[in-house]
Amino acid sequence: MTNIATPMTLVSQDSVASTAKIEQFISEYRMRVQKTATAILELANVVYSASTSLSKSEFESFRNAIGADKSKDSYIKKLICIAHQSARFNAISDKLPPNYTTLYSLSQLSDKEFQKIYSEDVISPQMTAMTLLQHKRMKAVVKKVKFKSINQCVTFTLDLQNIDKVTAKKIIRSLGEVCKEFNIYYQCEIDPNHAFHQTDAQDTYYTKKITA
Repeated sequence: MTNIATPMTLVSQDSVASTAKIEQFISEYRMRVQKTATAILELANVVYSASTSLSKSEFESFRNAIGADKSKDSYIKKLICIAHQSARFNAISDKLPPNYTTLYSLSQLSDKEFQKIYSEDVISPQMTAMTLLQHKRMKAVVKKVKFKSINQCVTFTLDLQNIDKVTAKKIIRSLGEVCKEFNIYYQCEIDPNHAFHQTDAQDTYYTKKITA
């Protein structure tokens, strides 16, 4: 008996074949990216070794031969800085961006900073020097906001002398609910000279510490 493939089966097979082909190219691309990043590290190590092993005039000859004369001082200096941190890079070569400028930015971080952004998954083949800068800015903003929310205290006075007791309680309760919504520490103190403080001092709307 001859098996005849239905149109659905053919479509399914084509889809699987297409997916496999895409995955193959993705795999090859990632492999090339990793090789590029590794090649940059190797170049950096070669330049660093040359800078420490050759005399000044010999190193200048070396630079001229590789097309990195005095006009390329920034390039050479960045490669040497990368080489200084090769130990941290070799351990995560599969995650490194294939760009010497970005690797240089990573080499400028302290060990603590580097470990921090690594644990936060900031380092990837797609990252750029701008990615790192934006991450730093974001962390600075978050830190500033947290600092203000913890250390900043605002004191204000509500004059409720001409407002009836029920309305006054509603006002203070609403204020507490707003603070709770925004996770702001709140505590209300009643003026001891207030006409109804003796009976309402224990009221939770007045004395409760509002927390999220």
